[in-house]
Amino acid sequence: MSRLPRPSPALRSAAAGLFALMATAPAARALLRMNDGRDQVYVTAYTGVGYDTNIFTSKNAASDLMVSGGAGMEYSRKAGLIGVNGSLGWNFGSFATFSSENFLNPSASLEFSKGTGRTTGSLQLNSTRDSRADPTVGLRTDSWTYGANLNLRYPVIERYSIAGNVGWSRVDYQDEGINFSDIDTYSMGGDLFYTWRSDRDLVGGYRYRTSSAQFQSTSFDHSFYGGLSGRIISKLSGSARLGWSTRTVEYPGPVSPSTNDGLYVSLSGTWPVSQRISVTLTLLQDFSTSSSNFETRTSSADLMAQFSHTSKLSSNVSLGTGMTEFISGYSPSTGVPTTGFNGNARSDYYITFGCGASYSFNEHYTAGLNYTYYQNFSNLPNYEFYRHSVSASLSARW
Repeated sequence: MSRLPRPSPALRSAAAGLFALMATAPAARALLRMNDGRDQVYVTAYTGVGYDTNIFTSKNAASDLMVSGGAGMEYSRKAGLIGVNGSLGWNFGSFATFSSENFLNPSASLEFSKGTGRTTGSLQLNSTRDSRADPTVGLRTDSWTYGANLNLRYPVIERYSIAGNVGWSRVDYQDEGINFSDIDTYSMGGDLFYTWRSDRDLVGGYRYRTSSAQFQSTSFDHSFYGGLSGRIISKLSGSARLGWSTRTVEYPGPVSPSTNDGLYVSLSGTWPVSQRISVTLTLLQDFSTSSSNFETRTSSADLMAQFSHTSKLSSNVSLGTGMTEFISGYSPSTGVPTTGFNGNARSDYYITFGCGASYSFNEHYTAGLNYTYYQNFSNLPNYEFYRHSVSASLSARW
């Protein structure tokens, strides 16, 4: 068994400082209640340590030890017609060996919601800086993600209601180049709900989505679907939609657009097996654009079981599998649109397993331990890899 790398002095100091901050949390993180409890402010913090056998998710695995942590503030207002939820936070990560991958990432979100009256809905705004490994190219990347979403629902008559949504998101890579492409995505859609039973709605809808990439290509998606909302089958409750999607991609110059179509699947449901056990199932299939501007068809299936052993101790187990098929793309490394991945047929398959446990000392402090295994298979050997990661954390919320 290989010996773990010795943490740097800066890494050890960061960990010690945050642990000391957590130890004094009761004096520094008091919950604020104003206007008879209608306005509330929470302060949160966490610290953790983890070991990852493949921090770049690449064939040539590189392992490292990392100390992570963060602090944030949450604001909630439940008064009047419009509710408000906001958050502001910072997360950091410090690697023992690959110190060039250290990060300090801010995040912010704001939501205005209306849950009463004839028209209900929400407006959500968010901004996050993210540092992560990207399995498409086997590198770590830093990016800003911005988003804005408006969702509305209106009851037309007794059994019918309509819902609509408009959204925008942008992924702005800080290390863009031949590997990563900034992308803007706009979407809009509408649903018609029919109350079939008190616990089940029939739903039919349409989604339009367009994405513009930095590498001069634009995609247009049209998705039609039908399904159920509420109780799906037996005790499984959530949302299930099945339909058909068509994606057209336009490239610069005298290159003819390419068109692909396929099943659209979106299912997310929870089954309460007992008072202490619940199982969540998620199925997805849709078109997407990879970080390096390749059009893909992705499919995934995830199953998670959560166990509440006592009022303080809980655990979870998860299984997942998925497939990514690379259809076409436009990258500076080739200079022209290509089929597949840079002219090569590429299909990736993965399996993953995870387990974890958490223990709540009281309403403010929680400790957690998690393990994840991830194996990626590909018809291109350079993109096959496996990954083990384990982490322990301590969090507080006041």
